[in-house]
Amino acid sequence: MAVRWIPRACHAWLDANPRVAPAACGAWWVALWAIIWFGSAWLSSFWTSRVELALDFERTATPHEWMIPVYASYDLVAALLPLFCRGWRDYAVLGGTILLQTVIACTIYVALPQRLAFETTDSGFVWDWLSNATGLPHPGLYSYAPSMHVAGVIAMAMFFAPRLGRAGAAALWAWCTAVIASTWMVQEHHLADITTGIALALIIRPRAVASAHVGSTMSS
Repeated sequence: MAVRWIPRACHAWLDANPRVAPAACGAWWVALWAIIWFGSAWLSSFWTSRVELALDFERTATPHEWMIPVYASYDLVAALLPLFCRGWRDYAVLGGTILLQTVIACTIYVALPQRLAFETTDSGFVWDWLSNATGLPHPGLYSYAPSMHVAGVIAMAMFFAPRLGRAGAAALWAWCTAVIASTWMVQEHHLADITTGIALALIIRPRAVASAHVGSTMSS
């Protein structure tokens, strides 16, 4: 999946335009991800019966609004990932990993329709807030387990931590842990969603790319 999600006909142009190539790949990634994610939400919306994967104590949990920025930080970093990668071929590895995770998660969203069971929300506190503020419908109403916030942020940590020093890697994993915790604290996910998201991340993980071999390793 390293570069397969990027049309082969575009590879030569991307190699010839290294300054804009990561941004171009990033825009293509966002388009593919949106088609997969919103398409699965639309298909899942046809189910009239949905399962709840909540534990009893989760139903009466209190949402923590102050964790919304932590939760949203994942989406911001995901959009800016090309800035942190060493060229488009490097980005293709991590982008392809998260896309594959998304395909698997969205297949489950459609095959196993779910709903949140928090007493304070049935569509997630973040989406409730955004919908009330903008008047838009809840785009995340039918996507719960496995959590893509969890799987995606772990993929990012796995990919970048080996490239950082000890302090940098520790900070990255601390942010990763905070994002995972935020998914429950803002009532976007139940613990079942988090554990299955972790399992997905451990199964579908990015291939490490040595810094001195980014070009040659990624060319295949």
